[in-house]
Amino acid sequence: MPPTPEQVPVITSEFAAFRGVGLRARLLLMAFGVAIPPVLVSALLPLAEAGRSGWFWFLGAILLSITMAMLLGGFIARPVRALIRDAQALAAGVSGHRSRIQSSDEIGGLAQALNQMAETVERRNALLADSERRYRFLFESNPLPMWNWDADTLVILAVNEAAIEKYGYDRDAFLSRRITDLLDPAEMPRFSGARLPFSESRQSAGSWLHRTAAGQPIAMEVITTSSRRLGRASWLSVGIDVTARREAERALARSEAQLQQSQKMEAIGTFAGGISHDFNNLLTGMLGYCDLALLGLPSDSAVRGDLMEIRGLAVRGTDLTRQILSVSRRQDTQPVVVDPNTVVIGLDRLLRRVVGAPIEVHTRLDHSIGTVRVDVGQIEQVLLNLAINARDAMPDGGRLTIETASVTDVEAHRFGLDPRTTWTAIRIRDTGTGISDDVRQQIFEPFFTTKPAGKGTGLGLPLAYSLIDQAGGEIRLDSIEAIGTTFHIFLPQLDEDAAEQITAHEQPERWNGTETVLLAEDEDTVRSVATSALERRGYRVLAAADGESALAISRAYPGQIDLLLTDVVMPGMNGRTLAERMATMRPTMGLLFTSGYSADEATIDPRALLQKPFTALDLSRRVRMALDARAGVVPDRAAR
Repeated sequence: MPPTPEQVPVITSEFAAFRGVGLRARLLLMAFGVAIPPVLVSALLPLAEAGRSGWFWFLGAILLSITMAMLLGGFIARPVRALIRDAQALAAGVSGHRSRIQSSDEIGGLAQALNQMAETVERRNALLADSERRYRFLFESNPLPMWNWDADTLVILAVNEAAIEKYGYDRDAFLSRRITDLLDPAEMPRFSGARLPFSESRQSAGSWLHRTAAGQPIAMEVITTSSRRLGRASWLSVGIDVTARREAERALARSEAQLQQSQKMEAIGTFAGGISHDFNNLLTGMLGYCDLALLGLPSDSAVRGDLMEIRGLAVRGTDLTRQILSVSRRQDTQPVVVDPNTVVIGLDRLLRRVVGAPIEVHTRLDHSIGTVRVDVGQIEQVLLNLAINARDAMPDGGRLTIETASVTDVEAHRFGLDPRTTWTAIRIRDTGTGISDDVRQQIFEPFFTTKPAGKGTGLGLPLAYSLIDQAGGEIRLDSIEAIGTTFHIFLPQLDEDAAEQITAHEQPERWNGTETVLLAEDEDTVRSVATSALERRGYRVLAAADGESALAISRAYPGQIDLLLTDVVMPGMNGRTLAERMATMRPTMGLLFTSGYSADEATIDPRALLQKPFTALDLSRRVRMALDARAGVVPDRAAR
């Protein structure tokens, strides 16, 4: 029976409440094609007219339908909720999570697709993690310093251990710095000009001077490439420390310069040696003829003074030759006992000419200092080098003082000299610019110079140090910038008298003789003056222009030849070969070499060598000594 008009609002309101209560389940069931059949309501509504019992059945049927719908909806919703949880776990990055839904319907297909997606994501994450591990391993384990820095702010974003070790910053301090903090301040203008805007696949390389945390400069070759690995525009830089290589290159350049300088000095030495040979022959002739002329003149002759001046010029020429050979390092040492004051006085005129007029030269000589054993030419060279350095330190003029003095015990202790030795000092003091402490440490190093290119070789002071060391002495310096410099030359003091000086007017009878001398000399002037000098001393001289002629004379001469006097260097047969050939022919004959080449001194016994240029008196003395040595005569002190 249809409801009465009064019953319709009540039923409608209750059904509306029912619909509101079961809306979620109803919607869920409707989503999967399940709904509460409206026909069921229509069929049960007449029961409501049957009274309370009918309404009971009606409501029970409704509740049953709702319960069945909710059970069915829950059965369907559970897989969906599980699928939602699986998706949430995947989104949260839970490793190894998979959906357990096993069905052949749409939910099962969706779960399977979700599992495949999870596997793909994990595989890609594993590859990405492996790539990141490889990158991190290469970055951290790279022995070269690496750093990543922001392209805009220049802040350092990452560094490896090699960079931390190289620069001395800890990691936190490194990451708080900008890339410009690594640069030497002098590099900032170049960095600003070389900086490029960020772009993909851009790479640059260059050499930069960096500074460590301690401020130590290091030369770095840096290769920089663009990078977005850190999620922003940045630059990845790799640095190579080339400080040692740069120093090696500079050392190589210095070595090449030294080699060139050595080659230059060798060429100068060869040139000087060749010139000195011819020059010494000329000087030997000049000195010899002057001595012969002086021997033939009375002491009151008007021309005697002129001849003495000519002889003095020739002697100065011999000193010049000796100095040239000393500079070219072609002269071996010839130490003699000498008074240092004599050396300073003899060099006074040359020193004044070298330093020039703007510089005042003063000498303070202590005449009680005794003697020293040195090579006069070498000590002159040392004084000359020091005077030249003093001149260069006083470009606007000044005062150069050379003094001699005995060294006190206090001075010996101050300069670290052997206290068991008595020392004589030669001091060269200037009022120049002085020498700084850093330069003072290197001042005696070969080829080190503070002078501009082409103005100095860097050999003056090292040569002075070497020559003083060879003489058994020491060299020290005191210097104050803007005040001046003093070089101290310390030489062991002797009790011996100075070596005997032979003068042209001496005519000692002990140098005369009557023996026969075979003279082999290719230079006509030397051969002529030597012949005249010996003949005036009473010797018989057989003169030959070369070795072959000397052999021929020896074969033809029937008498005894007491001495062979031969030049070492001659065209054709040299003096050594001639001496060997003559030794077989005349084994009792004495031997005396002459030479204008200092290189010959190293291979010939000094007792059998007369170095050119020599005077007539030198020649007579050495011939007499050679003959006496052959005969076993011990010369007295005056003849030595």
